[in-house]
Amino acid sequence: MLKKVLKERLGLILFMLVVAVLVIWGAVSVANAQKNAVRTEYEYVPVEGNVDFEDEGSYRRAAGNDKMELYYNEAKGTVQLKDLESGYVWKSVVDDEVYDTEKVNKQWASYLKSVLTVSYNDLQQRDAPPTKVFSSSDCDYLETEYLDNGVRVRYGFTQPGIFLSVEYLLEDGQFVVRIPADRIEEQSQFVITTLEILPFLGSAGDEVDGYFVYPDGSGAVTDYANADHRPASIKAGMWRTYSNKTLTVEEFMNESLYERYTATLPVFGIKNGSSALLAAFTQGAENSGVVGYPSGYVVNLNHIGFEIYTRNVFNVNMFNVSSGVGETANGKEIQRVDKALNAEDREIRYFLLNGEDADYSGMADVYREYLLATGQLKGVIDEGDAMPLSLEVIMGITKPQMILDEYVKMTSISELMAIMEDLKERGINDTEILLRSWQKDGENYPDYWPIASQLGGRKGLEELDEYLQKNSGGRVYLENNFIFAMQKNGGFSTTGDVVYDGLNLPVSASGYDTNWYLLNPQAAFERSEDFLDKLSSWSSLGAAYQYMGRIIYPDYNKSAPFTRNQTVEKWKEIFAQVKEQKRPLACEGMNQYVYESADYLYHVRDSAFGLSITDASIPFVQMVLSGLIPYSTDPGNLSYDMDIQKLKWIEYGALPNFIITNEDAINLRESDFDYVFTSTYDVWKDRITETYQEFARNFQQIYGRQMIRHERLEDGVVGITYDNGVQVLINYNDADREIKGAAVPAKGYVITEGEVR
Repeated sequence: MLKKVLKERLGLILFMLVVAVLVIWGAVSVANAQKNAVRTEYEYVPVEGNVDFEDEGSYRRAAGNDKMELYYNEAKGTVQLKDLESGYVWKSVVDDEVYDTEKVNKQWASYLKSVLTVSYNDLQQRDAPPTKVFSSSDCDYLETEYLDNGVRVRYGFTQPGIFLSVEYLLEDGQFVVRIPADRIEEQSQFVITTLEILPFLGSAGDEVDGYFVYPDGSGAVTDYANADHRPASIKAGMWRTYSNKTLTVEEFMNESLYERYTATLPVFGIKNGSSALLAAFTQGAENSGVVGYPSGYVVNLNHIGFEIYTRNVFNVNMFNVSSGVGETANGKEIQRVDKALNAEDREIRYFLLNGEDADYSGMADVYREYLLATGQLKGVIDEGDAMPLSLEVIMGITKPQMILDEYVKMTSISELMAIMEDLKERGINDTEILLRSWQKDGENYPDYWPIASQLGGRKGLEELDEYLQKNSGGRVYLENNFIFAMQKNGGFSTTGDVVYDGLNLPVSASGYDTNWYLLNPQAAFERSEDFLDKLSSWSSLGAAYQYMGRIIYPDYNKSAPFTRNQTVEKWKEIFAQVKEQKRPLACEGMNQYVYESADYLYHVRDSAFGLSITDASIPFVQMVLSGLIPYSTDPGNLSYDMDIQKLKWIEYGALPNFIITNEDAINLRESDFDYVFTSTYDVWKDRITETYQEFARNFQQIYGRQMIRHERLEDGVVGITYDNGVQVLINYNDADREIKGAAVPAKGYVITEGEVR
């Protein structure tokens, strides 16, 4: 009888056991979250406000130079910036000349008139969502201090007890906004989570001839004129600098989830008629993001600005659990606030542009010059350098078997040198070659050494190093991953070496019969240091860092905690060690922090991911990098249309790139490279040669030159101009086009001598 009852109720019993485990786990998680969150009690008495909300005030000149003048309204704490060359006034808030604020509700009217918004959490109501307040309606305390080159304003929200200072300055021909960390005050149980600064600077209606630019993928544009062609339900675009909001292994490994909402550059741009500005987050960017609102999102105004994340916010997830027999336990997601404010100064610089320079090309040009001047971008292409061919070479793979995994050699070191010799005979002496999956067990993270004996072992590396010393022009990089780790491979501590979230739980995910972890930045640094030490015997071999040019994250690991900006600094330390060895450095991705060290960038995106607000992809990142650091996009032999891919390489200034193996690609089935369906060098060598010779013949004259102009000439037709006057017209259409007096063939291009701007 008992057995029968147990059998009938087995599902329910198992379900109840699972629920009990989850309840205990949830209690522990909540306890950890509570320990990690602010729980300080305050005895706060609000100070008396000094703002007269009925006083409209007036703007007075606070600073000026030969390019611009800064005006400040002392009654409202708002600013205006006048461009002296054009006379255009960049307003920080929306007035009746820009938009009729009577058309919107009270909250949005407050938002439109605010230079600052503050989102804060009440620590005594821990599960409540954040509250947003606006400087125009909720800031009831203002202090103004006039400086030599601008003004410092202390904004006080006396009810929640939040005060912060913002400095509006003119420096080096730019408009600079600073928020000092030591001037942020939280005097009660309310703590800031997010700030918006100047969210409506330069906002414009659809009647204005213009657009805004944002860091989606390679760069993207939203044209004001296309407002009527967008969906009825419009969403804002949001991109966090270098890092997504969510800290999960799944999102980091999935490009469409992670990079879709991640900005590689902390910038945005606005073009209003013949005037434009570029905004760049120049200090504290790792905890910032760009938010763009096209016309139709509540109001018929186009506006874009920065968000500032003043502290980390994380969640306690209570999962839905089912027994499989109809019973389900429901939970919820509870938000928790980090106990520490991100104590870092913030700085934003605004660059003004006019006339022919007032477009996204001018924005990219001024930002490139700023990065060069500040040492954040260093050119590695010397005058006269030959354009290289880019190759990704799969060396070996491991296939899971019933008992022991099978190692499959795809390209040995000797076969690689034979391929390089064959390329030389075909006239291809200059190469950027990335060796992938060369380790003993293939790409079994976190293994990073030694090289597989089947590929030639240490002797093979010695021979390759000697070959590279005798044959200049070819650079070879050994790719490694120091970010992800698979538990089944061991070699790391699942407690001390891995990243923890705000609940003091390891960040992990299951898949491919193992658990995946993120490595702590210090653990990554130590493994890279050991790798470089082992590589020290071979001076000509380069080091390539997978993921590190596109992924950063915070870590709450108590033994070695890291903020996002500290992770960036640790990645820079790794790159600096490579450069100290005078070793070539390649990075996957194109996040800005790699620009001062990288000799070669790969897997650089050649389009925007695209949202419903996106009207065009543009090569904004590539215009910043062009002529300074060589880069490649996806391999051509994996593209759906090789002719279109070739045109994309030309438009984006990328090297021709192919992924190859010595053995047949059929051997890659059931491996991590099963997406590579054609790679055999003997099959592709003629097409590789033909493509490279075309690029060397036609584009050597612009290799090492800056792309100074990119134009959307008509549907499917673009024009690119370089700083030596060479212009390339590209036609993606299936029919010929007559452009600027030149006949551009279908799916083809022409090269002309353009006019240097």
